[in-house]
Amino acid sequence: MNSFIRKLTLYSIILFALYGVLVFILPDRFISDVFYAFIPFFYLITLTTRLILNKYQSQTPGSFSTRFIITTVVRFILYVTVLLIYSFTFPEDAIPFIITFFVFYFAYTTFEVSYLYHNLKK
Repeated sequence: MNSFIRKLTLYSIILFALYGVLVFILPDRFISDVFYAFIPFFYLITLTTRLILNKYQSQTPGSFSTRFIITTVVRFILYVTVLLIYSFTFPEDAIPFIITFFVFYFAYTTFEVSYLYHNLKK
């Protein structure tokens, strides 16, 4: 688990640095007003999901698969809820928020699936 936390933290720092550069390069209309909250949000969700799955990884493959699907569905519902609430509350910032949200969603999902694939392969 320490290896995952270390890799996730390093990955998040790199994403934060890249996003920090983009904030200065891109026009303001492409930057969400809550740009500072994306990385901590996805970091905590990814870490929480991994902690939950780590508890069930040593059990039967069916049990792990079931827990993986459940956590994925719950996480998806959380993401859609956040997108909808923010988009309807702040419609002027909805498009940059949604685009940035999906970029980070894809980045963290890629990291998590890659780590899970290499970890389960062993």
